[in-house]
Amino acid sequence: MGKQEKIRVSAGEDLLAFIPHIVGYWPENSVVCIGMGGKALRATMRLDVPPSGTVDLDGFARVAAVQLASDPQADGCLIAFFAGEDWTEPDNFPLRDLHEALQRAFAAEGLPVRDSWYVGSGHWRSVECSNPSCCPWPGRSNSTITGSFVNAEFVFRGSAVEENPRERIPKMTAVTDRAFAGKVEALRPALADGLAGTALAVNQAAVTLGAWERSLAHWPEHPDAGMSAFLAASLGNTSMRDAVMVSLADMPELALAGLFDMGFLESATARPVVPPNWFGGNQAEDYEVLLSGGRQVGVGGLSDPLDLDACGAAATFSDILLGGSAVGGGAAHPRAARPNWGRMDRAEELLLFLAGSLQGPAKAPVLCLLGWIQWCRGRGTWAGTYFQASQGCQPGYKLAYLLERLLDTGFIAAWAKDQRTAWPGYRRDEFEEEAA
Repeated sequence: MGKQEKIRVSAGEDLLAFIPHIVGYWPENSVVCIGMGGKALRATMRLDVPPSGTVDLDGFARVAAVQLASDPQADGCLIAFFAGEDWTEPDNFPLRDLHEALQRAFAAEGLPVRDSWYVGSGHWRSVECSNPSCCPWPGRSNSTITGSFVNAEFVFRGSAVEENPRERIPKMTAVTDRAFAGKVEALRPALADGLAGTALAVNQAAVTLGAWERSLAHWPEHPDAGMSAFLAASLGNTSMRDAVMVSLADMPELALAGLFDMGFLESATARPVVPPNWFGGNQAEDYEVLLSGGRQVGVGGLSDPLDLDACGAAATFSDILLGGSAVGGGAAHPRAARPNWGRMDRAEELLLFLAGSLQGPAKAPVLCLLGWIQWCRGRGTWAGTYFQASQGCQPGYKLAYLLERLLDTGFIAAWAKDQRTAWPGYRRDEFEEEAA
């Protein structure tokens, strides 16, 4: 299929219709900042409107501006406020102080605010326009947004505006097949106990990464209860959980190489823990990851081995966990500069299946990994909701807590900040603003 023509954004209602489709839902209590490169729309960033009087607005605005300015092709920005009530009094703009702080911060970063809008419960208007014939009070009906050409074009191309992540995630990760979940829980504790002492044995690590690779390669075939229980149990060891994350973003060989180079792997165990039916049921044949004496790793019968000395495995392992490294500029670890988004998309589906098969503390690492994938995509609200859900299943779950703190400081994954490496689900390059 050829590349679709760009969508022309020529009016305020068109731009505002663009936002819910890019964010994935109609924002609430939000400020949305969109970078611009010439007339083209660039990166989109959604932030919660800070509570009145509780946040340093200049500091808040500075973090937003610095993040959007990380796009070297951006030379301006647009701002949209989504609030719970209409702006009814012309001389009393509800978010005036925040708007002015954002204008100052973006101007300081070389991204002047070209236009801004306020979207209330029923009406929207330009913040700068005072012409009643253009922007009558309290504004134009929000139905002009949902009825715009841009909204219709998005729908035609298969996009849909859905519920807020805070509403959707509990539904997406809820247990739906209680009988299957019961089988998983019956098997998981014994597997977890067995892995507790062997998780980082070199042959055990190979079996574990091979099990994840088999499950990912065969998706959308659902893993059976035994494999599901094994996958969940394998996340109990934090180093192995991190290796699984690297494997989902790149390949199991790199994950095993990283563990090896960081000195985490231990001597082989005489009896590695394996999923039920492993080899005996033929479900994992050719999916065991192998570590050879020549500093190479490979998946049995499936791929060429990876040269440990050439890939900078330890540093690349760390870069991937932190959302990648910058492209260009002589990046030291090129494998970390671009994830395999197709693998990560399939991994998300597999993890959602596992989340729907687990309850209680065992669900926490799965929800955390789902949040990490969203964070790598640059979808902060989704990521934060998953991290909070993870900590709800296991209070104090450390990785979820630390990643949520990164979100709070405005830290964005390097992959998400570069058009060349960003998750292709956004397809921002299809949109361009026309001069009015």
